[in-house]
Amino acid sequence: MFDEGLAVKRSKLSDEVVARLMRMIRDGQLQPGDRLPAERQLAQSFQVSRASLRDAIRHLELLGYVEVRQGDGTVVRLPDAATLSQPFQGLLEGHPQAATDLLQFRRMLEPEVAALAAERCTPRHAEHLDAAIATQRARVERGERLGIEDVEFHQLIAGIAGNATVLQVIETLRSLLEEMRVKHLAGDKPKLGFDHHVRIARAIKDGDAVAASGVMREHLAAVEDSMFDVEASS
Repeated sequence: MFDEGLAVKRSKLSDEVVARLMRMIRDGQLQPGDRLPAERQLAQSFQVSRASLRDAIRHLELLGYVEVRQGDGTVVRLPDAATLSQPFQGLLEGHPQAATDLLQFRRMLEPEVAALAAERCTPRHAEHLDAAIATQRARVERGERLGIEDVEFHQLIAGIAGNATVLQVIETLRSLLEEMRVKHLAGDKPKLGFDHHVRIARAIKDGDAVAASGVMREHLAAVEDSMFDVEASS
């Protein structure tokens, strides 16, 4: 798999190594769970210095394509939502406007996702929606704030929509939304969010794409208003 034919000829060696290894992962030559050859062997295969190779491995680790295990080598993996969201965590912490931008992005995306979910909802999907609503209702009746249940509800809708790219984006937003919920969103209106969820679920189960989109838009506007309420009172 690794031979002299892989020799790198471009000037920015570490970037080319990254590109080569990512291509091998995407083409299936390297599978999740595979261990990369030892550093010396891999550097020789690509005909680059070990320093360039280390830079490439660090880059791939940041991107979530490999995991460097102390004493156990470098293992191939695929990026997950937590890894993909990491670069944005610092952005949210250092730039409050980024939280508003994130909510604006949701308002652009999720109403259309809800509409697509309404068009594709099956009886099995409807059961999942009912179960999610039942869990949320129990928390609201106890006077508890919706936390992970809220994020999972939106993720469920993306799954019903059946678009793999959209689902990956929603999953990537998940950890960002969890962090933002703690810092920026009010927790004193759980029933309002729950009522929106009930209406969204009903519209999706009814196959009403227009209503699903409209209620989702209303819900996200209320979420944004809640964030501003927290900022105004702080």
